Amino acid sequence: MFWRREVPPHLLCGLAMGLAEFPPSWIHYPLCTSFAAILRRGYNPPVPRGTTEEADFVRIHGRYLNILVFTAGAATLSVELTASRLLEPWFGNSLIVWASLIGLILLYLAIGYALGGHLADRYPAPSVLCRLVGWAGFLIGVIPLVARPVLATAARGFGGVDFNVALLGGSLAGILVLFAAPVILLGCVPPYAVRLTTSSVHTSGRTAGRIYALSTAGSIIGAFLPALVLIPQMGTRLTFSAIGATLLALALYGL
Repeated sequence: MFWRREVPPHLLCGLAMGLAEFPPSWIHYPLCTSFAAILRRGYNPPVPRGTTEEADFVRIHGRYLNILVFTAGAATLSVELTASRLLEPWFGNSLIVWASLIGLILLYLAIGYALGGHLADRYPAPSVLCRLVGWAGFLIGVIPLVARPVLATAARGFGGVDFNVALLGGSLAGILVLFAAPVILLGCVPPYAVRLTTSSVHTSGRTAGRIYALSTAGSIIGAFLPALVLIPQMGTRLTFSAIGATLLALALYGL
């Protein structure tokens, strides 16, 4: 009942004690026993807005949410590994290029974690998470279409400086333009999933651990899948398209 959810236990205790001060009457005993029964059942705080939707989503689509987290983790590492092949014709495959790639991908993930946590608290709706994943898939899918002019411009822009500076600056510029938005959006997925699946403070640590374990397990698969299967069989450009299409399909299914 509404009044039982809204009234805290200390107020109920006060009301019960106040009733005890009145002379016995026909209404005295039923009221006191009702308050006692309420106190025995405990206090149920008001349900915040959005919690019902989240609980229903987790109950009905919990397995889908786990698959989404796993796939987003796999896509992150797959994009990173495939990006190295995309940069190789323009900047080579040196340690400097790999440092630029890994460093910026980690930066984008850090931004995504912070942004995802903020958005999850402000818009705790599963549909928002699906839209973020869908936009990430779309942006990954268009990388092959814009990669050549972007990387060519970056290579020309740093062509007149020292060789190492050119490698570092050109690769940083290319990675910044091509991969910032999709990787940041993928970084939003784990904290958002933690927010949607956390039903109690007492189990929040276990929930966060499970979500990040799923994401990391997906990243392990994403580290080997492009190198062993996708790139040898499909090539770099189609690998990006396949990753984007998979994310987009999962997002559309959730919507």
